[in-house]
Order: sequence, then structure tokens, then C-alpha cells
Amino acid sequence: MKKFVLYLLALLLLSGCGSKSEPPKVDEHGHEAVAAKTDEHGHEEEGHSENEVSLSDEAKAIAGIETTAVRMEPFQPILQVPGTVSSTDKGKAVVTPPVAGRVVSISARLGDTVRQGQSLATIESPELSQAWSAIADATRIRDAAKSDVEQARSEVQLSQAKLSAAKTNLSRQRQLAQAGAFSQAPVQQAQSELNDAQSELLSIQKEQASHAEQVRRLENLYRDGIVSKSELEAARLELQQDQIKLDRAKVRIEAAKATYEREKNIAARGLLNAKELQSAEAEVKSSELELERARLRVRAAESSLANANRAISNAQAVYRSNSGSGGASVGRVSLVAPISGVITHLDVTRGQAVDRTQVLLEVENLRSVWVTANVPESEIEKVRKGAMARLSVASLPNREFKAIIQVVGTRVDPKTRSIPVQCLVTESNGLLKPDMFAKVFIGVGQPTTKLVIPKSALVMEGGKSFVFAKHGEAFEKHEVVLGEQDGNRVVVLSGIEEGETIASKGAFILASEQKKSELKGHEH
Repeated sequence: MKKFVLYLLALLLLSGCGSKSEPPKVDEHGHEAVAAKTDEHGHEEEGHSENEVSLSDEAKAIAGIETTAVRMEPFQPILQVPGTVSSTDKGKAVVTPPVAGRVVSISARLGDTVRQGQSLATIESPELSQAWSAIADATRIRDAAKSDVEQARSEVQLSQAKLSAAKTNLSRQRQLAQAGAFSQAPVQQAQSELNDAQSELLSIQKEQASHAEQVRRLENLYRDGIVSKSELEAARLELQQDQIKLDRAKVRIEAAKATYEREKNIAARGLLNAKELQSAEAEVKSSELELERARLRVRAAESSLANANRAISNAQAVYRSNSGSGGASVGRVSLVAPISGVITHLDVTRGQAVDRTQVLLEVENLRSVWVTANVPESEIEKVRKGAMARLSVASLPNREFKAIIQVVGTRVDPKTRSIPVQCLVTESNGLLKPDMFAKVFIGVGQPTTKLVIPKSALVMEGGKSFVFAKHGEAFEKHEVVLGEQDGNRVVVLSGIEEGETIASKGAFILASEQKKSELKGHEH
């Protein structure tokens, strides 16, 4: 239409340059000859058929007239049906909070294009804080259980050492009893063992005093926030290890003293006292019982440690469940885009309280869409799954989209007597919107070769169809009989021949000029 207005303006400018009139020529019969001439618009006024239109090159360019050759082309019958656009299952996603809480920030707006995983909002949740505290509590219990396990294992080692010493002592007592005499060597050995044990005790006591002082210093620093809790716990654990060593050294001293006294007694009496032998045997039995109790404590501590680890795993699972797919930090969780696309719904404000079931945002990716075509039940047998289809929408009249039939419905709509056929458009690129109405062109039957022309070449007058065929520099209007059509093309049954050149664009301008020429002819 814009080109047509420009064309008329150009004609008005050209009309200002009129040519000089010449006296009419007289033929041999004394009649004025009808001379073919061109008017101020560049059209032939007389001397040609009323169905012909001639334009200058300048007028053609302004009118945007284009031509094409009429030819035989592959043609498949088309079934045109209405359709409706909708999102695919993977092309639409909603964002709901993984946990109840309060919205503290929103980083997206309605209409924003977002990528998958992008943060859209942040929620602060008491439930999430409680889950985080549960993890911290379970971690503290786990650390304590670890310490208990280490202590119990140290007690086992101490009991094993005590049992070994008791067995050694019992063996020596038996040997002395069999020999019937005792020497000073066992007494000296017992004295040496006692001296070593006392030296070890003094060394451990010094270390314990040093570590105790260090713990007191770290406790003061921890209260002032200078050192971390883990450093304090490590120092306390080291002090506990000193106590275990101290207990072990005391046990060793007691055993060494007993051994020394026994050896002195044996040496003084010159005989093995049966009571000493019985005491050694009792000591072995006592050490065995102590070792068994220590092993039971190890198993109990290891069971507590396993329970603590399971509690941590459960607390972490609850925290992950409450934090959803977004990143979480202590009591806050980020809501992220589940897919890439455009935010089409935003129903949340900063400070708003939300729950798990509330839909806060919707994201749509319209790169691929469904188009549901409503095919009349009488035509459904012609439609096949996998067949190609084309479609157009009113908002994009000059754009066609390719689609492939994915699903042919099995139920008839009782109101429209049609069957839904789902077509997948994989290259919508956001141009097709949900709930748009579309014209769907479904190819049916086998392709055949037919004489076709573009629909843009047609001019409709009085219920008849016409095209303008180019003959030389002029265009002549031809009535044509049309057949089937497939969107932008139509089959010509008669009125034009293969190889002829027709106006494919600007036919409306030519029709207007042809009408104007007819009116001028009637005026003459």
C-alpha cells in the first residue's frame, strides 16, 4: 500500500510536464487518424487493447512491480485447517520455593531473558536455619564420638600392655618355682623397670602441665574471639592424650613396684611363695577382663560414631531438600531458573512470605512450540504421523513456519467434529506465542507436477481471477481458472501457458491503471 501511495505521488509530479499538442492528422479517407500516443503518466492512451497496461521503467520501479515465469513445479495437495499454538512440556517451567520463608531479594523482572541456573530471587527461611543448626549439632556429636573412640582404643592398648606384663611376670614366677632358687638378677631388673617407669611419669607430668597451661591460654583467647574453636578442641584432645599417658605410666609404676617388692621377697626368703604365683595368675586374669571391657568400650564408641555420621548425613539431606536446586548459605536459598527462556509470570514482591506450593515465577522457552491443528473427521484419514506441515499466523502474514506432525489424535471433539493433530515447530524462536491462532497447511497425497503461479500475482474482480502477462513492454490482463492451492502458490487450470511471464508483485497497481485507462477510453 505504501508503494502504491508513492506511485500516485510520482504520477502527480510527472503530470506537471505536459507535451505540446499537435494538429490531428487526416487519413486518405478524410478521417482523423487515431495515433498511438503516451499520456503524461507514461501509459499508452490509444492504439492498444483496453486490457493492456504500459508503464515507464520509472513507474515500474516506484510501483514495485516484479515478474516471474509461469512454470511446472512439484505440487502436493494441501489441507488447510485452523490451529492453536501452545508451549511444549520442556518449554515451560514454574519456580516454586523449596522451603517456606520470606523473600529478601528479587534479581529478575517480568519479560527478562534468563539462562538455566541463573539466580532469580533469594529466600530467607527459619526451616533452613534449623536444618543448618542440626548439621552443626550432629557435627559436634560426631567430633565427640571420635574423641571417645580414640580414648577407648588407647585404653585397649594400655590393657594389652598390662596383660602382657602380667603374663611375663607369671611366666617368670613359674620358672623360679621350677628352679627352686632365686638370684638377685630379677630384683635388679625389677629395680631398673621401676626407675624407668618413675622417669617416664615425671616426663609425662611435665608435658601435661605444659599442655594444661596452653589449654587455659587458648580458652582465654577463644573467649576473646582470637583463636578458632577447632584449635581449642585440638589442644584439649592433646591434654586428654597426656592424661591417658599419665595413667599408663602410673600403672606401669604400680606394676614395677609390685614386681620389685615381689622379687625382693623371693630373694630374701630364697623360695617361691605359692601366694606370689597365685597373685601373678590373678593379675593375668584381671588384665584379661580389663582388656575385654576396653574392647567393649571401643565397639560402643565406634557405634556412637557411626550413629553420629548417619545423623550428619540425614541433616545434610534435609538441608539439601530444603535448599532445592539453587545455592544455599546457612538460612538463605536462591531460586534459580529451571530452563533458559523468558519470564512470563512474576507474582512475588520483596518481603513477601511464601510457602512451598506457591508459584512465584514462570519461565517459557518458545524456541520450539506445539501447534494443535483441528482436522475435520472426514479428512483425518489423509493425515499421517511424520508428515510435514506449514503454518502462518495473522501477526506475521509474510512468514511461514515448518512443522512436523508428531501426534494424530484418536478422539473426535463432539462440538467441532474435528480431531486434534499435534505439530511440532522446532524453529519458532519466540515468534509464535501460546494461544495464537494459526492457519495450518498439511500436505496430503502424493506430490505431482502442475502449472503453478504465486498467489500475489492474482487480481480478483467480480468473482473471477486475473493475472497480468507481460507482452513486450506492456502487461495484458488474462482471466485464469484456478485449481488447488498450497499456501503461497495456486494451480492454474487454464488462461495462461507455461513459459509466459506474469507480474508476481504489483498486480494491484496494474489493475488500477487498467481501470483508469478504461475510464479514459469511455470519456473519449
